[in-house]
Amino acid sequence: MFLKTEPLEYNGETVTLYELSALQRIEFIGYIAELNKGVPADTTEMSEETLAGIVTAINVKIGARIVAMSLWQKAGLKGPSVEELHQEVLSGWPLPAISEADFIVRNLSGMLPVAPDAESNADTEPHSPEKPTPQP
Repeated sequence: MFLKTEPLEYNGETVTLYELSALQRIEFIGYIAELNKGVPADTTEMSEETLAGIVTAINVKIGARIVAMSLWQKAGLKGPSVEELHQEVLSGWPLPAISEADFIVRNLSGMLPVAPDAESNADTEPHSPEKPTPQP
């Protein structure tokens, strides 16, 4: 198998998490898009608490989904489906474990935002459309 793995240790239990395959990454993006369709376009009438609740629920579902997709790599075609694993994670995992596993899978899969490295930018010259003047 070409996919990277990393163990998650939580509350005395260890589970192996897998990098998402290319197809799973595409499916994951589709899942996020589907969830976002259910979010009202106009949230100006909502209280902050209601909006925060909606955002939190979506984030938990997304985190549990990526964990389920990762766990499916071990179970494979003969094991539970991603949907079954997703429900299992939502109903049986505490929120901190979902959050930690979500981070691990995104890191393994190269799906975390990359911050520009300030040190490497300090050594480069600014880009200019002008040609440098030849020095004698």
